[in-house]
Amino acid sequence: ARGAIRPQRAAWRTTDVTRFTIVSTCMLALLLSACSTLPSLEPLGSSATSAVPPWIAQRHLLATTLTEQIGLEAQEMDDGSLLVRLPAAEGFALDSAAPTAPLRDMLDTITPLLIALPDTELEILGHTDSIGSELHNLRLSISRAEAVMDYLRANGIPLARLSADGRGEAEPIADNGTKVGRATNRRVELVLRPIQ
Repeated sequence: ARGAIRPQRAAWRTTDVTRFTIVSTCMLALLLSACSTLPSLEPLGSSATSAVPPWIAQRHLLATTLTEQIGLEAQEMDDGSLLVRLPAAEGFALDSAAPTAPLRDMLDTITPLLIALPDTELEILGHTDSIGSELHNLRLSISRAEAVMDYLRANGIPLARLSADGRGEAEPIADNGTKVGRATNRRVELVLRPIQ
């Protein structure tokens, strides 16, 4: 199963990526500190007050940053987690678990945002298309998720915050009967949630 990162913008130069990363990290830090000073909310019919949970504000801010500034799909889930999809149709060579340069560039761009949220845990899920056997695809998806986890760990995210698993071809989000659908199904998902 092949894996493609097709950035929605023109290729960035290294200085552009560095500049963007620094600016994004500063903006996120400022916004997160502002979120921590949100006024308390008082439940109806009660005089007790409770603060807005920091994760709710952080999740919304991170989702907005990832979708609007970086062009990734980020979705706030019903269970309170944030699901971030990294297209990986060309993120890995055929039958390989080593991330290619486009996927590494994408991970480099989002890593500072993930580092800025130390109270969250990050589950990395690998997915493949349906070409090949189910067992092979499951093993490949696990290896790819572990490779992304190792890359994030090597770039500053503590191992205690990370976990990896693979879903193989079991959770398609597009039609595996078409080339475009198979490319869409080859992806890595990051699931962020507060550390319990």
